[in-house]
Amino acid sequence: MKSPYLIALTVTLVSMMELLDVTIVNVAIPSLMGTYGASVDEISWVSTGYVVANVVILPVSGWLSAWFGRRTYYLVSTALFVLASLGCAMSAELWQLVAFRVLQGLAGGGLLGISQAIIYDVFPKEKVSSGMALYGVGVMMGPTLGPTVGGYLIDTLSWHWIFLINLPIGAVALLLCWLCINDSPNEQKPSSVDYSGFCLLALGVGSLQILLERGEHWDWMASNWTVACLLLSSFSLVGFFWWERRVANPIVNVALFQNREFLMGCICAFCVGFGLYSTLFMVPLFLQTLLAQSAYQSGLVIFPGAVASAISTLVIGKLSQENKIDERVFVTLGIVMYCYAMFLHTQFTLDSNPDSLYWPLVIRGLGLGMIFVPLTNLAMRRLPLTLISGASGVLNLMRQLGGSVGIAIAATLLTRFSWERYRLLSEHVTESSLVASGWGGVETDPLFLSLGLASHQQALALMPYLQAREQGQMLAFSMLFGTLGAVMAIGIPMVLMMRKSHLSR
Repeated sequence: MKSPYLIALTVTLVSMMELLDVTIVNVAIPSLMGTYGASVDEISWVSTGYVVANVVILPVSGWLSAWFGRRTYYLVSTALFVLASLGCAMSAELWQLVAFRVLQGLAGGGLLGISQAIIYDVFPKEKVSSGMALYGVGVMMGPTLGPTVGGYLIDTLSWHWIFLINLPIGAVALLLCWLCINDSPNEQKPSSVDYSGFCLLALGVGSLQILLERGEHWDWMASNWTVACLLLSSFSLVGFFWWERRVANPIVNVALFQNREFLMGCICAFCVGFGLYSTLFMVPLFLQTLLAQSAYQSGLVIFPGAVASAISTLVIGKLSQENKIDERVFVTLGIVMYCYAMFLHTQFTLDSNPDSLYWPLVIRGLGLGMIFVPLTNLAMRRLPLTLISGASGVLNLMRQLGGSVGIAIAATLLTRFSWERYRLLSEHVTESSLVASGWGGVETDPLFLSLGLASHQQALALMPYLQAREQGQMLAFSMLFGTLGAVMAIGIPMVLMMRKSHLSR
């Protein structure tokens, strides 16, 4: 029998490769726009296509694993992900890149959903926390390393290498999968295919993800596209839950949500995804727009927090395995640490040095690392092994949806908060402030100033407005960091509603 730790290492490598691609593309957007001559609207589908395909597959990955056999499904998904990565790197047209990114997302969703179930199958119950800790390192570090690795590859080579890097990693992963991954003894092939359930779920989750990804661009409810996606998602998901309760072989067992621990765990996973991906979106943006850091430099600032998260995950996994402390304590403490880190984030100013961000990000990383293993154990401890694959896919889906909702809300509120604060601050830009800046004219309207003035006079005159804009953005970031902490705090009562974990005597 293969070593459980070797199998855990295998699925960790695969999952890290998949999650790296969630964020690594973001730093390549300017380069991709230049290569394909695409607009921001067009190029955004490179990210949107991947994430939409990913969340469509996640909740059904357990069913697909049972239908095709775990070994076959996992090997094919890994191979397809690697081949799609090669296709992305070689794409001559934008539509080809988007198509291969969708294929990547479909393959990657299956990998992420099944990896966790594999660990639960191969580890004895008393040692599963150690396996989950190793897997958690990949889950936490994968998306965090994306900006760092992507920035370095683009600066030193080209954007093609953000996809080509998956080839050597994938080759090693495929070899390990071939040697280590077997079919699950706890999965039984379904007797029929729930086509209606799959279509309803794909429409519901897919349209919801498109809404979250594109809502800000479409100006939310002002657009008919937004309304259409919202209605399609709502009716499809309601229809899905109605149908799955009545079909003999459901593609997702909705009875999972009758388990209190699993339901609370899903809500907490949503909050964790909200906090994790929102900060991964906001911190690099803050560093690059207000502190003049490059993508790679921003990645280096974030990296110590990723290391802290990995260390914390491993330590907490070991403590959870010893089963001497109620795991609810770990999750609650992790959430509190994250909230404290967000409070420290609200203290950043335009004069902050990038080095001053290290410790708040380290505290955030330590807090997130304390959450993953105990939360997963609390959510799935009382489920039978036959439901673990499906439950794992749903739990990962909730974390991904939380991240999508978090980024969508963060992007929208950042824009609106920035404009609101700029408007309030610019009201205090008077003629006297312009004179102090070097412009002695009586015409203080910015529109007038943009007409016919010498460039240096123009710059001096507009300086107070530029300063007001930057300060408005800074205040908006501060408000959003506080909001993230408040959302994460919602997870605390959810954790306390779970039943107390069994402690060893």
